[in-house]
Amino acid sequence: MKKNTAALVLSILGAIFAVIGGILWAACADTCAEVVQSSTGYTVGFLALGIGGAVISLIGGIQAFGFKRAGLALSVVGLLMQVGNLVLECVFLGGFSFVLSLWTILALIMLVIATVFAARKP
Repeated sequence: MKKNTAALVLSILGAIFAVIGGILWAACADTCAEVVQSSTGYTVGFLALGIGGAVISLIGGIQAFGFKRAGLALSVVGLLMQVGNLVLECVFLGGFSFVLSLWTILALIMLVIATVFAARKP
């Protein structure tokens, strides 16, 4: 039986990068509490979008490994959560920084490719 290994491997890599980025941005929001008044909302947002999107993408990759239709839907939802995380990072900073958003950008690249492979038929 044929398996969709590329979608699984790329979603695992994307999930790892997304978790690292989510944790780093949550820590950044906590350390910048003096500058930003409502850092608690940003911290929750970074954790929910960054780590939540990683978990959903990983589940989508596991589903896509067996060529299940739910894999594509979950991969798309996880990808959109990572896009939301990148937007939240830009709002938090007041602009875009490639260096500070590197982990999230790497996660987005991996998850876009994983979503493309999740759409593949057996």
